[in-house]
Amino acid sequence: MLSVGDVTADVVVVGDGPAGSALAAALHDRGVDVALVGPGDSWPATYTTWAGDVEGLSLLDGAALWAHRFDQIAVSFGRTRVLDRAYGVVDNAGLQAHLWRNVRRVVGVVDRVEDVGARLVVDATGWPSKLVVPTSQPDPAGWQTAFGVVLSEPPQGVLGTPTMMDFSDPGLAIAGRETVPTFAYSLPVANGWLVEETVLSASPMVEPDALRAVLASRLGLTLDELAESAVATESVRIPMGAPLADAADTRCVAVGAAGGMIHPATGYSIGAALRSAQRVAETIASALEDSDAGDPIDSAAVSAAIWESSMRRTRHLHEYGHGVLRRLDRTGVQEFFDAFFDLDVEDWAPYMRIETPPARLSRVMLQMFVKAPWRLRAQLVRGDLRRLVRLLRP
Repeated sequence: MLSVGDVTADVVVVGDGPAGSALAAALHDRGVDVALVGPGDSWPATYTTWAGDVEGLSLLDGAALWAHRFDQIAVSFGRTRVLDRAYGVVDNAGLQAHLWRNVRRVVGVVDRVEDVGARLVVDATGWPSKLVVPTSQPDPAGWQTAFGVVLSEPPQGVLGTPTMMDFSDPGLAIAGRETVPTFAYSLPVANGWLVEETVLSASPMVEPDALRAVLASRLGLTLDELAESAVATESVRIPMGAPLADAADTRCVAVGAAGGMIHPATGYSIGAALRSAQRVAETIASALEDSDAGDPIDSAAVSAAIWESSMRRTRHLHEYGHGVLRRLDRTGVQEFFDAFFDLDVEDWAPYMRIETPPARLSRVMLQMFVKAPWRLRAQLVRGDLRRLVRLLRP
């Protein structure tokens, strides 16, 4: 064991965002000697997730989890519909306080694994991984980006109700990227009502600032009026389909965005981070118990448990779906999601989770193909058809 500042620990988690904090809390609950290292700042991002994907986790017992929770949420793909599935905006301060309440924390920055001598180092610093492969991590397949404003009052129309996706035409294309469709995202937040213009995925990246004019057009405002009406602004950059971290260092594993735990087709991540924390903590605790006191833990076994073979196959299926979505124009995207949400919620909900068993995910994708109109079916099977057949095979 080596000190990090004045603290020693068997496991040092570097990065005190939601993923690192959740794992550190889960390790503490299992009696592991753990320290959480990070800047100690509040979490500025707006985190949302499906309520049923995180409620009931023992890790969150007693947490003030939701800033806002809705039993339903709207989507619009040429027509507006309401999804009967609970959705929530995370109370960042409440979740942070709950996860940090018992964990030893060190305010600081770790730049290299070699600077930490713990038996296991966990990289939770975000993407790209800053500790596992600091210079050679490949680019993601695409980028989800958004520019948003917080308004003092809800906007008029459908965006004045909680809306996960409004893929209606905003009336203005992205300058220089006219073929890239965008959607609006609209929810109440702590200081008002957030409305974001979002690119689901694009490569090369569409910079968030390029979405200002599109958002203004959607809201029927000039750029000056948009700026004047904003209580606050938010810019988002999420890597879509980023490669899994290479656990070449035998003392380091990666979780959260650093470990590729961002859904390749939707960009969701916090739910996966919270759900995985208990499973990863159990794996690490077992590895500590099975090794001699003071000896480093071989990260290969831990990494294999984090991304077990079935999850890797699910990952490939999601990556295929990501590729389909990136090829679609606005009409195609509208048709895709309209058909997707025509499925029963029990069928489409598993697609939103990175750990769904591949056989179940294959069934969802096949159901989606059957539901899709003929124009869309051609896009769903475009590309490497043999690879798709292999992926869908039970």
